[in-house]
Amino acid sequence: MNDLLNMPITGSSGPVECLGQTFSNDDARREHFVALLAEKLKDPEFRNQEGFPLGTDEAILAMSDPPYYTACPNPWLADFVDQYGEPYDPSESYSREPLAIDVSVGKTDQLYKAHSYHTKVPHLAIVPSILHYTRSRATSCWMASPAPA
Repeated sequence: MNDLLNMPITGSSGPVECLGQTFSNDDARREHFVALLAEKLKDPEFRNQEGFPLGTDEAILAMSDPPYYTACPNPWLADFVDQYGEPYDPSESYSREPLAIDVSVGKTDQLYKAHSYHTKVPHLAIVPSILHYTRSRATSCWMASPAPA
């Protein structure tokens, strides 16, 4: 497990699309958004938000993978909603039957074994519920591993 923490993070070898922009690889995407976050951190109004962490810019940048995750309020949240969200339509009815499935799956999956905290839940146990209770436009990307039989 400790070896996983010491491995260098490397980007994908091919083009990456993020928030409507295309980058040569994931490292280029990260470099671009880290630079934008670094600039945003210099803005006193941004830093004065309620709940902003006490920490150096370097620490915030080191713990962030913008625009997906930031260790401070995420300035790209609205962009994600614009890009991937759908407006609420009160005239559209929503009804789902309760989902009764066996959730004792996935504890031998590599993704599950990669983390050692006590309250983890196998992603293969959560994915069917997400797909059942939402309208996912990217159903196939949730199923990184084969579905349980």
